[in-house]
Amino acid sequence: MNTSGGPTSGPSTRMATRLALAQSTQTGSLARRALRQLFESARIDRDASDTAVLLATELVTNAVEHGRGDARLDAAVQDHVIRLEVTDSSSVVPRPNTGVGDLDERGRGLLLIEALASRWGVQPRQDGKTVWCELDLA
Repeated sequence: MNTSGGPTSGPSTRMATRLALAQSTQTGSLARRALRQLFESARIDRDASDTAVLLATELVTNAVEHGRGDARLDAAVQDHVIRLEVTDSSSVVPRPNTGVGDLDERGRGLLLIEALASRWGVQPRQDGKTVWCELDLA
């Protein structure tokens, strides 16, 4: 996990979207739809798109379930990297749950992010935190 949260890409053509995330059961599906549109416009291949959507779903779910109040999803494609950021108002820094049992239905979100993302981390903020991950495309 990296806590710097700094950009890892240089200037180039950038495609991005921002989505407000309400505390709702519809939030995940709205985020997935917006991301699929972004990735289609950016001509991201299906496997990378599916992986990025899964990563974003886990980030969004964590923010909605464990954050306080509304959150925000920022997604960008630049320099052969997809960057996903979810910002919420909770200051609690998430940690992967290494004690998840084989039959447990919850608690694997950050483990999936750790396994599938090229990089991920947490950027503490004065009003909460941003949990981010990146997926290399090349």
